[in-house]
Parts: sequence; C-alpha cells; structure tokens
Amino acid sequence: MTGFMLEQWHWWVITLLACTFAFYFSNSKPAWVAISSTVVGGVLWFYPEFPVMYQVGLFFAVAMLGVVLTTLVIGERKSGAETASDEEPKMVLRVDRLIGHVITLEQPIVNGNGQFTIQGVTLRIRGADCEAGEKVRVVGVDGIDRELLMVEPLEGAEA
Repeated sequence: MTGFMLEQWHWWVITLLACTFAFYFSNSKPAWVAISSTVVGGVLWFYPEFPVMYQVGLFFAVAMLGVVLTTLVIGERKSGAETASDEEPKMVLRVDRLIGHVITLEQPIVNGNGQFTIQGVTLRIRGADCEAGEKVRVVGVDGIDRELLMVEPLEGAEA
C-alpha cells in the first residue's frame, strides 16, 4: 500500500488559488505561495518520483525566502520614504461642514475669485467682489472642485 502522493496538478491548483488571492488582496505574500507551488509543480513535471517530504520542504523554503525578502525590501522602501519626507502630513478638512459659516475675508474677492486660509489649508472662494475685512457666508461647495467654496456677502454685516 502506498502513502499519499502529491501530484503535479495539486501544485497547479495551489498556484491558481494563490494567484487569485494575490490579485484580489493586492498583496505580494500569496504571490510567493503561487511562485513556490509553481516551482514544485515544475520539479514534478521533470521528476515525478520527487518525494513528498522534499516537495513540501522546497515549497516552504521558496515561499518563506520570498516572503522574508519581500518584507525586508518593502520595509526598507517604506522607512526610506518616511525619513525622506520632513514635511507635515496634509491636513484633511471637511469643506462641506463650512456651509453656513460666516468668514471674514483676509484678502479681497476680485473678479469673483479669492482665497482664504482655515486651519492651515488655503481654499479658493468664488462670489461677488468684496473688500478685505468684509464678512461673507459660505453657501456651497463646487461639485467638481471640492476646494472651491461659493460665498455671498453677508447683508448688514459691519466691516
């Protein structure tokens, strides 16, 4: 009676499954499982009597070598990218929450265009021409350019 024998098609099925996971999750680790199972399947193509113990050993050796090397290379790239950028991360500002707020212009609105700074973020504004120091109300956000606010002069506001 013979024991369980891993055949070539077993390794091809593992390759297909690992490729599916690698593409679905956009991760390199299942790709190394696919590569190692392809290597073992290729060895079985030329040497069908390759012992199961060696098949599994070769599979894990190639997979672990690839995972470790990939982790080291990706880790170096990430740490290099972090040290290279000394600038502060960009602040996320929910501009839709500004609708209805009254702001005082630091710069005038000329020809319908202007800008103002809030929480360290400079936003463009569009509305009627106004002088610096006047108060305007934010009435909307441009549907395409989310950093463009629509404003209108505040009636009865003192400069």
